[in-house]
Amino acid sequence: MIDDSFPRRAYAWYVVAVIFIAGSFAFIDRIVVSLVTPALQADLGLRDSQLGMLQGLAFALFYAFFGVPLGIIADRWNRQKLLTIGISVWSLMTASCGVCTGFGSLFLARLGVGAGEASLNPSVTSLISDYFPPRIRPRAIAGYVMGQGFGHGLTYVFGGMLLGWLTTHGGLALPGFGPVKPWQAMFMIVGAAGLVPALLFAFTVREPKRREIANKSTGRASAADVRAFMRLNRTTLTCHHLGIALTVMTAYGFGNWMPTFFLRVHHWSPQRFSVFYGSINIVFGIFAPLASGWLAAWFKERGMIDASWRIALVGSIGCTIFGALAPLMPMPELSLAMYIVAGLFSSAPAVLAFIVISEFVPNEMRGTITAGYFLIVGLLATGLGPLAVGLATDYLFQDKAAIGRSLSLVSFATGLPAAVLLILGLKSFRRSIGRATWVASSELSAAQRPGNPDAPRLNSSILR
Repeated sequence: MIDDSFPRRAYAWYVVAVIFIAGSFAFIDRIVVSLVTPALQADLGLRDSQLGMLQGLAFALFYAFFGVPLGIIADRWNRQKLLTIGISVWSLMTASCGVCTGFGSLFLARLGVGAGEASLNPSVTSLISDYFPPRIRPRAIAGYVMGQGFGHGLTYVFGGMLLGWLTTHGGLALPGFGPVKPWQAMFMIVGAAGLVPALLFAFTVREPKRREIANKSTGRASAADVRAFMRLNRTTLTCHHLGIALTVMTAYGFGNWMPTFFLRVHHWSPQRFSVFYGSINIVFGIFAPLASGWLAAWFKERGMIDASWRIALVGSIGCTIFGALAPLMPMPELSLAMYIVAGLFSSAPAVLAFIVISEFVPNEMRGTITAGYFLIVGLLATGLGPLAVGLATDYLFQDKAAIGRSLSLVSFATGLPAAVLLILGLKSFRRSIGRATWVASSELSAAQRPGNPDAPRLNSSILR
């Protein structure tokens, strides 16, 4: 008889707190380059398209392609050890950006950051599923994604303050390095601080027992099993992966270029923008993911089995509308307010993408399927979002002052097909949930109960 008792709730939430810290540093390391973009452009003479590559494509290439093998490893090996290694790698590679002297070396260092961060999402999705029962899982996953929003705000508030202090003092003199410029010191400080969650994972987090396994005989999925599952759920997976990836592409497009946009169009220094935007975003970056997870759980408890998908769809539409309108506003305050609202909406699909996967993918495939999702996110969203804005400014409008038009165009061009895909995937998602052998019958809507001739047969004994 399989023991499905979950770890002590207090310890499980402690693990979420450590994951929250790791997620915060992951996002800080990911976007700190956007904060120092003007300094990089001034010191190294980089074009907007090159900066777009450093913000997105350089990070995304290894983030995407390492994600699949690391997802398979997360399904088969110790996830606590994998995360300890991954956090250490991305932190050290962020610090190494501070000793780079040109576009090529920065590109290589950002590849390393992406390789390390590729371990995070597949491992975390799988770990949280084994620490929490389904009714609490949306809130736990929201707690993880909340770390990314907190890291976003933290980067701008304290990163902006730190950059201002470093700029005022002309950088730092570090032992072994000598004098370093402010942007170099930023990378080194942020990278060194990221080793804190690596130590917490190494010494305080335990590997939990795996649950919700479809293949009871081995507890593992073969390559043939994964291919069969993907064929059976191809519509759900396609609409989920592409729809949410395009929404995240919208958010990454404007998120990475906001400091530069406010500098060029509204003449706000990066430090001034960072304090205003970051202080507000720290609060909403915590609230929005929690609200998304809470709403999904609340609606599911009242019979809406596809609640996670529906709320992600609403977030996608809101992110698109406000993201496209924000850079067209005549006043910086209005633009800032609309960008904050766009960021709030973008939190929903970012959080619920993980929850959706946990609702219809068996445990022994979650790392692999999550890695496949982040392969698409890495290439489209992280890789091409910032680059698309830089390319539009350099080659379409051919005017650095036209960055607002570039931001609006990219937001609309990526957000519209995202919403269409998520609408098309709703029905397929409900069918995929119906095929999940661990979904308790109490979680199903009336239309899916056994009395309905179209209802799928379920084995509800696993998660009683």
